[in-house]
Amino acid sequence: MAGSDSLSGSWTGRFDYDNISFGAPVSFDAVLTETGSTLRGEIVEPNTFRKEATDTLLAVLAGHRNGSRVTFVKTYTDFEADDHPHYTGQINATATRVTGTWHFPSSPGIKGTFLLARTAQAAVRKTVQTAVELEF
Repeated sequence: MAGSDSLSGSWTGRFDYDNISFGAPVSFDAVLTETGSTLRGEIVEPNTFRKEATDTLLAVLAGHRNGSRVTFVKTYTDFEADDHPHYTGQINATATRVTGTWHFPSSPGIKGTFLLARTAQAAVRKTVQTAVELEF
């Protein structure tokens, strides 16, 4: 894997529920670190489902990358939970977007889709880096 394909950096995202009765789409921010095939990260999102928690939820992400496929588990740090959402996604050719699905293993009806996109600043840096690499 070339260094320019690394998922490390700042991302913005959104997850949607397949069944709108579970909730509206939720936007979030993430910082990812990719080391070899290991993917780790931190996520900040508005609290849309835990009445006893604060307005903002924090989570850690742990997973793997295999070519253009990523899998990871999101674990919320603000509360204890028995089940954590599992994500599976595809990375686009320029490593600037990841799209896929998520689900809770013990609650198969709670599932949906997600999108991750590099933040504008990170995307500009990546474009400049790629252009410089092409010049040589």
